[in-house]
Amino acid sequence: MKKLEQNYLNVPIIKTERLILNYPLENDFETLEVFLKSERSKFLGGPYISFTSWNDYMANIGHWSLYGYGLWSVRIKDNNEYIGRVGIIKPAMFNEPDLAWQVFEAYEGKGYAYEAAIAVRDYTIENFNFSSLASHILEGNKKSILLAEKIGSKIKKEEVIDNKKFIVYFHI
Repeated sequence: MKKLEQNYLNVPIIKTERLILNYPLENDFETLEVFLKSERSKFLGGPYISFTSWNDYMANIGHWSLYGYGLWSVRIKDNNEYIGRVGIIKPAMFNEPDLAWQVFEAYEGKGYAYEAAIAVRDYTIENFNFSSLASHILEGNKKSILLAEKIGSKIKKEEVIDNKKFIVYFHI
């Protein structure tokens, strides 16, 4: 996977005041796996096992390859520490592209998810020709609901997918 270090997927790099959003790296998996195997991943279908964590990590790489967008690895500018993922996904069961975010526990409450989500939303609006952009948030995920509202998105609908109720917020 040395190709990842060379950004062979041509993932654009987004910089904010405190963050760098860049391509996934091989060593991101270990940190991501800890998150995905924890209770904190319950709104993503977790907690996962190692095999499912690997599938999730590889699906993001495939997403970049297939669609030209996916989840950026979020890193702190000062020390390059990997703190989560924010980006655009388009699962087959969603009707529109989805702005998604995951920030690891030690970095929650510091405004990183907000900063990264705004940057990705703005980048997406400027660079992709999407007619809509949503965030599908599982009912009960209060922190994500608050973030969606903080970045100015509006509830448009509720949707049941795989017997789970999602609140769908729209950004465009």
